[in-house]
Amino acid sequence: MRLSPVTAAMLATLLGGPLAAADRAAVETVGGWTVERRVGQPDAQACRMTRTEKNTRGEIIGLVIVSLDRGGLTLAVADRNWDFPAGERFAVPMLLDGKPAGTTLIWTGDGQILRTALPETIVPDLLGARVLALRFADGDMAVAAPDLAAAFAALRLCASGPPSKPSVTVEPPLPSRARMATYTVGLALQGVLRTCGVVATEAQREAVEAKLAVLRPEMAPYEAAIRMQVTKSRGFACPTADKEAEFQEALRRFITLSPDEFAAVIDRQAEAAPSTPMTKP
Repeated sequence: MRLSPVTAAMLATLLGGPLAAADRAAVETVGGWTVERRVGQPDAQACRMTRTEKNTRGEIIGLVIVSLDRGGLTLAVADRNWDFPAGERFAVPMLLDGKPAGTTLIWTGDGQILRTALPETIVPDLLGARVLALRFADGDMAVAAPDLAAAFAALRLCASGPPSKPSVTVEPPLPSRARMATYTVGLALQGVLRTCGVVATEAQREAVEAKLAVLRPEMAPYEAAIRMQVTKSRGFACPTADKEAEFQEALRRFITLSPDEFAAVIDRQAEAAPSTPMTKP
C-alpha cells in the first residue's frame, strides 16, 4: 500500500477542491495557464503553472502542471479516468508535433496522476511544439498545452521576482505533505478495517482511530477531497491473500511511525520501484 505525499493536494485540484487555493496566490494568467506562487515562500521553487481541462458541464477532467523543482522542471499530467498504481514507475514516450522527444521519460504513477522530471535538453523543443502527446501501448493521448512558451516565460518571471503579498486574509496553511499522506493512508486503513475481514487486534484498531482523531482537526477543510482519493484508489480495496502481508506492514507503520517517518518510507518505496512500459488503466 503505497501513496505519494503529493497525491491528495494534486487530486483535490483535479476535482475542483479547495486544497490548492489554500496556500497559493495567482500571479498571472497566460493563454489558459495560471501561474501561481506558494504564499510566504520567496524561492524559485515556490512557482508553478497550471492548466485545467473541463467537460461541457464545467467539470474538471484533466490537469497539467509545470513546476520548478530543485533539480529543474517537473511535469505532471492528470486525468480523471486514470487509476495508476501508486508509486509505480513507467517509461512513456512524449511526442512533440507527432515525433518522439529525444529522451523517453520515466513517469511515476499515482492514482489519476503521472509526473516526471523534465531534462533541460528537452525544454526548447517542448516550448516550440504545437502539439503534445503521450504514447501509451494502446495509443497516443493528446495533452492540451496551448501557449506553453508564453506561460513558461511567465513562470520564469515569477521565479525571478519577489514573492506575492496577498491583500486578503490567507486561509490556514496547508498541512504538511507528511501529515496529509499519513491521514490519507489512515483513512484507507480505517475503511479496510471496518469493511474487510482482515486480521487485526482490538488494540491496532483503536490505535488507528486514535491517530486519525489527532490529525482530523487540521484536515477538516480537505476531508472530502482526501476521502474521494481513498475511494477511487484501487490500492485501498480489501486486500487479497497475496496482499495481506503488505497490508499488515502498512498498518504497523501507520501505528508506530511518526507522520514524517511514515512519509519518508513512502518516498523511498516510490524511488525504489522499477520502471516498466505502460498501458493506460
